[in-house]
Amino acid sequence: MLRKPLSSALAACVMLGALVLPAPSADALTVSRAELKNGLLRLDGVNAAPGIYVTVRSSSSFAGARSDYSSSGAYHVQAANFRADDCQVVVSDRRTPDATVTLSGCTPTPVIPPRTNPPPSGACLITPRAPATYTAGGMSTYYFTTTGCNTSAAPVQWSFLAGRIPVGMTGPVFQGQTNGAVSGGPTREGTYSFMLQVTDSVGETDTETFTIKVVGPR
Repeated sequence: MLRKPLSSALAACVMLGALVLPAPSADALTVSRAELKNGLLRLDGVNAAPGIYVTVRSSSSFAGARSDYSSSGAYHVQAANFRADDCQVVVSDRRTPDATVTLSGCTPTPVIPPRTNPPPSGACLITPRAPATYTAGGMSTYYFTTTGCNTSAAPVQWSFLAGRIPVGMTGPVFQGQTNGAVSGGPTREGTYSFMLQVTDSVGETDTETFTIKVVGPR
């Protein structure tokens, strides 16, 4: 006798719960200020997920700060010795869509690497490798290796000289004693060429130009 009234009451509760549950926010984080002057990054915005660590990454540097716990999701990121060779950064809270913004006060480095690589200064050599193709939005790592480098005091050191690393990837960073890499999730399609220099423990150097092509999702 009570089954039908009980079922009706349960259904009403479910409907009421559906009415009062808040819908997920569709807002994306926004950037109100983004500047890079003399290596000092200043970036402000709102609509980040509250209390989440907001990251700012260029093709060669990384910084971040935690957003406010308020509903505004305000955030402020400041970092010294920040580098953005194309004057663009990707801002992410990993909860809402990423934002790619151009930095004011920033002077880009040369877009096209020199046609020829300077000769090595000694036995430390970068191994050439074929261009790679990666898909925008996917995580990728592009490795480069060396031969004949002296690592008796420390791993080889990598420097960025010219060109462009795909937006969303960072580096170069060392991998082990003699290798290096750029890695991350590229966000923009295009063909990117960049020149790197390696320096070993005794100061010998070599340079090499690499190419990465970023294509859209299939």
